[in-house]
Amino acid sequence: MQRPSSDTLDSSLSRFQEYNALPGDVVHPFALKGNASCGILKDLIDATNQLSNSLSVYSSVDWTNEKLISLLRQNSNISQQLYTSEHQSRHIILALRERAGVSYGESIPLIPAQTPDWCVSRIMEWCKLAGLETYDSKELDVTTITSGGKVLVLDIDFKFNRTDVLRPYVNVSRVKISYAITSLATGSSANALGSLTLDDFLQRTIQAFLTEAQRENDIRDPQKASRMGKNILLQLQYLVMVDRLADRPNDGGLKWFIGLDEIYPALEAFAQREAAAIASSSSQKDAALDIFLHRSHALPLPYLLSPSQSFLVYLSPKAYLSLLRSRSQENGSDSPFPIDIPLKQIRQALSDSTDGATIGTLLLVQSPSPMPTPLMSISTFVRPMFPLVTSGPGLDYTFPQLAGTQLLAAPGTPMYEWVLDFTNNAKTTGIVMSQSRMREIETVINPFSLEPSPAALGHLGSFDTESWVDLLLNSDGKTSEYYTALYTSPTLPYPPLKLRLTSPNEPGFRLERVPVQNMREVWGILEIVREQCWLNETLLGCSWKPEEAIVSEQLPIDAGGNPEAELQSILSGTYTPQILPVNIYLPNQVVSFDPLSVAEPQRPKIIMTSPERPPITGLVEIAVSFDEAKQRGISVEVRGAVGADIKMDVLEEASRRGGIFGIPGRIWLGSHSSSQ
Repeated sequence: MQRPSSDTLDSSLSRFQEYNALPGDVVHPFALKGNASCGILKDLIDATNQLSNSLSVYSSVDWTNEKLISLLRQNSNISQQLYTSEHQSRHIILALRERAGVSYGESIPLIPAQTPDWCVSRIMEWCKLAGLETYDSKELDVTTITSGGKVLVLDIDFKFNRTDVLRPYVNVSRVKISYAITSLATGSSANALGSLTLDDFLQRTIQAFLTEAQRENDIRDPQKASRMGKNILLQLQYLVMVDRLADRPNDGGLKWFIGLDEIYPALEAFAQREAAAIASSSSQKDAALDIFLHRSHALPLPYLLSPSQSFLVYLSPKAYLSLLRSRSQENGSDSPFPIDIPLKQIRQALSDSTDGATIGTLLLVQSPSPMPTPLMSISTFVRPMFPLVTSGPGLDYTFPQLAGTQLLAAPGTPMYEWVLDFTNNAKTTGIVMSQSRMREIETVINPFSLEPSPAALGHLGSFDTESWVDLLLNSDGKTSEYYTALYTSPTLPYPPLKLRLTSPNEPGFRLERVPVQNMREVWGILEIVREQCWLNETLLGCSWKPEEAIVSEQLPIDAGGNPEAELQSILSGTYTPQILPVNIYLPNQVVSFDPLSVAEPQRPKIIMTSPERPPITGLVEIAVSFDEAKQRGISVEVRGAVGADIKMDVLEEASRRGGIFGIPGRIWLGSHSSSQ
């Protein structure tokens, strides 16, 4: 007799009722868990259809046996209680495991003599957790860990320094990766000339953990050591995933390990050409890094944050100034790029902290529904654009892909796709993007997507929905029609500027990961992200607050004075107001949905209006736009300002340094000097 199934109405849907099974913040396909959420929703639809069919069968049964009905009710109540108890227990366990802000750090031994051996044991444990067969061997003061997968072979040499018996020390002396197969097409598995090798990346990552763990007891940070350890495990797990792909019989091979290394020489040469063109236009030997990022197609940095290719897309003015002040005076001739910040210093700074920096990283991730490979390559679209130099040979390079038959594999077969990640492996929340730029990214990876209707675009009739400025400036999720800030200059004697920002009538989202298949798509996406980051970092340069409904009592009140003297100062143009009001407006971007359109995309722009200097009446309108064709990557236009001494080079330089919102004050000073 066949045992009856234990599935019930509740248990059949238990997968979908797990704690946080379907994250509520996933509202678009470019979210970190976008593909997973789509897969769960598809399974949920299938499960509900099955339940509906099952219930329809019971609806046709004539229930006349009261005793049977009573027993079924009793059984249903017992099953419901058991399911509820199990569901609550799982919910509590998962909530405790995933609660934020609770980390006790690594259990580093308090006795310094035990720390080196403990560090080596932790590395071995992480290699095993990643899925590698791991062994160790000791010879004098050197311990070697050998870990192997299907194709990958990893050797790590640790050298002990036991000069001080009470405080020995261990360092990573060598990390060597080799492969159990060779490729006839590529010959060897050596990395591209001039790039940071995978061996160096892993050695630097492991050594950072060893350095932190072996600090003095009173200064080391166990939580920081724990984050470094999790990062090591994450990188090893990524290598194991690639190792399994390399072992595939039909579409495997070394291309999964060294495919991105093959394209790096072309990326490096193209970045060198762009940097040389920027330096030549400014009559400088080296191009300024911030101007390079404004005008170029990002700075390629292989093996920066993961065993893959990263791109430095944008730096805030504050982050660039910090790099400039800490710049080493040593000769940076070994840097492959003619820029003013040595490449070694850039790597070191971004490895320690990514604050103020926007970095995109190519990653291979498992996906339940990878994006299909296009049937033809299209090269007539506007993005990417090349205003500095012509496109390089690597523009149409396609990343290693699965064989076409893998897309038709049986359910449960793992499938993978390349993504451009902006979260540093889920360590940050991504980039705030306006809806129009999200739509533009969609046209880059899917040019023939249909033009959405106004309703699908989410046109807002009121401010009940969060705009992209609300998402950027209001972390508590509230909305506001206006934001205000007070801008003062530490050096120039113009009055404080009261900034009033009108929140744009356009929703926003957080861009986390975008599926890509070739370098053309990557460069097109990075162009759009760069423009949005310019807007974001410019706005984040001030402390904005939502404008309250009633603020009249909080405004400074003019205490009065000598009316005649004030009148004469106004007429002569020497009157200094308590504040200078500045209204700020961010025009919405208009996106073309025609895949064959050759019109250039609309550039992001910030429009400011402020009153003329008395006795002149009227308004001064200032438009600052992102323009990679300009020498500094920024264009400034001024309308009004009658009689003012305006030097566009000075205003563009101030905008480049993060002083965009101080331009009305500079023009006010120019009007003051011209009236004397």
